[in-house]
Amino acid sequence: MTNLYYAIVGTTTDTNMGLARFMGVILAFIVVVGTLFWAIGG
Repeated sequence: MTNLYYAIVGTTTDTNMGLARFMGVILAFIVVVGTLFWAIGG
């Protein structure tokens, strides 16, 4: 999980940008999973 975090956020000092990107990835993941569940559950 830590490797994935570093892969997304990166090791740069721009923590805010990395955090925003990380949150964006989480949000996108939730949207995709939610859409799949909605499509399957109908």
